[in-house]
Amino acid sequence: MAVYFIQYNLSGKIVEQYSCDFDQLKANPIGEKVRITTDDGKIYIGFLDTLLRQDTVQTAEISKYDLDEKTSNLRSSNSIVTFVPTNRITKLEAILHSNPRWGTRPTNKFEFSKPVKIDSKQDPFKNWPTTHTPSLNS
Repeated sequence: MAVYFIQYNLSGKIVEQYSCDFDQLKANPIGEKVRITTDDGKIYIGFLDTLLRQDTVQTAEISKYDLDEKTSNLRSSNSIVTFVPTNRITKLEAILHSNPRWGTRPTNKFEFSKPVKIDSKQDPFKNWPTTHTPSLNS
């Protein structure tokens, strides 16, 4: 069954969209906020916890925070997980960089926000050690 894939940036502009078989998705929005629509019209919203590029994946795991939406405070460290059969998915929408680890506020809603600005002075990876792996020919 073909799935219609739409990927948005944080402000809601469509970055890419296409239709393909589920196992041929070019993008893998693992960890990003997704909105999944199934063939019976049900909509599931949460963070995608399943690596989709594997052709053997039969269910997509979508997790939500146990949080108070008004304050964005977590009630517990528990996640609420929903399992959606991949053969029922007709539409998959994802928001790039929508995981709070990228600087957005925690929410279980599929909503757009202002782009995150990363301060290079506070970038925790700017002094990350890099290693050089010699090639086999050197």
